Amino acid sequence: MVVLPAVVSSSGIYLYLYGATWCPACRTLDRFLSQSYAGIYYFCKIDVLDVCRTNFDSIRTLLVGKGILREHLASIPQTYVVRDGKYLLAIVVGAVTDSQFWKNLTSRTPRESVLLVIPPNTYEVPMSFSEQYELLSRYLLTAPRDTAAPVDAFSPQVVVPAVLVAAGAAVVVYAFVVRRR
Repeated sequence: MVVLPAVVSSSGIYLYLYGATWCPACRTLDRFLSQSYAGIYYFCKIDVLDVCRTNFDSIRTLLVGKGILREHLASIPQTYVVRDGKYLLAIVVGAVTDSQFWKNLTSRTPRESVLLVIPPNTYEVPMSFSEQYELLSRYLLTAPRDTAAPVDAFSPQVVVPAVLVAAGAAVVVYAFVVRRR
């Protein structure tokens, strides 16, 4: 299932956070991004969804292959700043809650390099537009929504229980009617 922002940002920006529910820094950043970037932000919980853990590990392996030190990618939270679903503007490691920092970062124009921000340091990682798009389409835009997300009314998660409840109600009504005769 594709994760899309609930509100289309006029700038095309979307923020994608990898973190865990047990992580205090992740929870702090989640609160900040939820308030500051409502609708254009997704929290992929690596301790809740297997696909989040798998994708997070795959991204780190890919980035280590690009020359980023494994130690730089060992911490959570990690936020990926995406523009138009095809450009990776930056990767931010840590819980930065400075509004001006995020405003500056989200206003960047796409380049064939990605900023890796590990406060107080910033690195430029060479990455072609096609490599950015491949990473985004493979690991960031395909995670399933978590359990708090709305469910389609005709999905099996809704239809099967509804049919079972209706069948149970029919049995109860039938038993009541037969008894009354």
